[in-house]
Amino acid sequence: MIARNGRLVLAWALSVLLLVALGGLTLSVVALSKQRADDSQRDGAMKAARQLALDFTTYDYQTSEADFKRVTDESTGQFKQEFEAGIAAVKTEVVTNKATSKGDVKEAAVVSNDKDSAQVLVIVNAVVTNTASAEGVQRRYRIKLDMVREKDRWLTADLQVVG
Repeated sequence: MIARNGRLVLAWALSVLLLVALGGLTLSVVALSKQRADDSQRDGAMKAARQLALDFTTYDYQTSEADFKRVTDESTGQFKQEFEAGIAAVKTEVVTNKATSKGDVKEAAVVSNDKDSAQVLVIVNAVVTNTASAEGVQRRYRIKLDMVREKDRWLTADLQVVG
């Protein structure tokens, strides 16, 4: 009888341990899944910000219309409206001065993010040429981008050159 009760207690204890282990495993899987989703969102925002910063600092007077269209295609909201409103004047200056700029993203970091928005800092070096400087001038931009996710696509809602 004591042996039988001992086996019942042992079976009950093993069942409880199994349930605790399964609960812990479930929580671990859920946490890992959430972490992967957060990492994916963060990576998506950073990738989109890097691309916009590159496109914003890369243009050629011969292809300026297509170059500026890339920026508007990657933008939304007030930034997109302001950029579109200034394209004509900028294009005139770029073509008149035969200007080119070749951007190169050096660093990028997500400052903050959630599932639908992120703030990203990007450092871009660019070589700018025009009729006054045929050899080119090296420029370094520090750009803060506010990114928003619209229909599973990260777009730039605000861009500020901060240094």
